[in-house]
Amino acid sequence: MTRRAQSGFTLVEVLVALMVFVIGILSIAAMMPSGSRSVNRSGDETRASELASARAERLLSTSYADPDLTAGSHPDPANPYDGKYYVSWSVQNDQPMAQCKRATVDVRWPTALSAPGASVVIVVPRSGG
Repeated sequence: MTRRAQSGFTLVEVLVALMVFVIGILSIAAMMPSGSRSVNRSGDETRASELASARAERLLSTSYADPDLTAGSHPDPANPYDGKYYVSWSVQNDQPMAQCKRATVDVRWPTALSAPGASVVIVVPRSGG
């Protein structure tokens, strides 16, 4: 009796291929939550940077004697922005030199308690003579 050559895959080959495929899919699925957290964190950092820059621009456009530029810490009266971002700034007189004020704007949010948040440092000079 002669045997005919048969084409196709054996059951073992199909099972091995299926196992390799399943391991690959599970590996990709395991990375999805991490990727999602990274995207959310990046969005939070971007929004915080925008808020810090906007407050810094407002401080730069105010007069040197404005109450927002008095020495000390200042919470933003509009807190919390978007329900979660807290903006504050601190002002130091005569820093980094006389007739200037250094303002550090900080933005924090609850999910960034262990992270540094976003900060912007500006120097406001006394203009005029």
